[in-house]
Amino acid sequence: MRLLWVCNILLASFSALAMAQGTPPPAISEQATLNIAETPSNGAPPALPDTRFRHMTSFVKARIRRAIDGRPYPSLQDWKPLSTREKFDIFIKRTYSPGTFAGAGVDALKKNFRGDRNPEYERGMQGLGQRIGINLATSESDAFFQNFLVPSLLKEDPRYFRNPELPFLRRAVYSMSRVVIARSDKYHETFNGSKILGGAASQALSDLYVPGQAQGLHPVIGRVVFNLARDAGFNLVHEFWPDVRKKLSPTRLGKLFFW
Repeated sequence: MRLLWVCNILLASFSALAMAQGTPPPAISEQATLNIAETPSNGAPPALPDTRFRHMTSFVKARIRRAIDGRPYPSLQDWKPLSTREKFDIFIKRTYSPGTFAGAGVDALKKNFRGDRNPEYERGMQGLGQRIGINLATSESDAFFQNFLVPSLLKEDPRYFRNPELPFLRRAVYSMSRVVIARSDKYHETFNGSKILGGAASQALSDLYVPGQAQGLHPVIGRVVFNLARDAGFNLVHEFWPDVRKKLSPTRLGKLFFW
């Protein structure tokens, strides 16, 4: 997931660099050439392409480090209740987070692997792109219902909390069970209505705009169950990735990404 974002950033950066260096300089007169030749090299400002290259290199390195660090997930020891405004801020951040785009990609690939030949979509990569676009709209709808509207109504905390104090197996079970168990605004554990009811509302709404999608209660339940299984897998990543990252030295990570 994060490697895909890193590759996109690198591609955009190198494309911009190529455009910056590909434009030939305007013609200059012979006298101007002589004046440039007579200018002492000491104290001369660096060439503009070199400056841009350094800025782009710094930008790429910062984005790579941010992708490696990942989004910080709080632990249970750091819990505190959220206001309605803070839940809305979580929804806004979720709309452009890598996890939202990753979820849309997973949903699209699932339908391709299952051989879902929906005549409303094109074949091949173009059809896959259409699926990702539609699933991205559904992911944004999921974020609204699951991170803001339903948590505000049910007084639940939509965040995932790591629990590094548990043994490995119990910790894995804990992380996957958070798709059905949540924290209320008073800290006690409760049924994760935000995830399940919010997901069901979002999937029911998708019947209005997803072309060729099977409609009705049974298809909605099937999509909600798949999304719960997918999010349980994401919870495992959120739970254990910080520990894995600590075991990898910065030098090894730097060599992995060529800096």
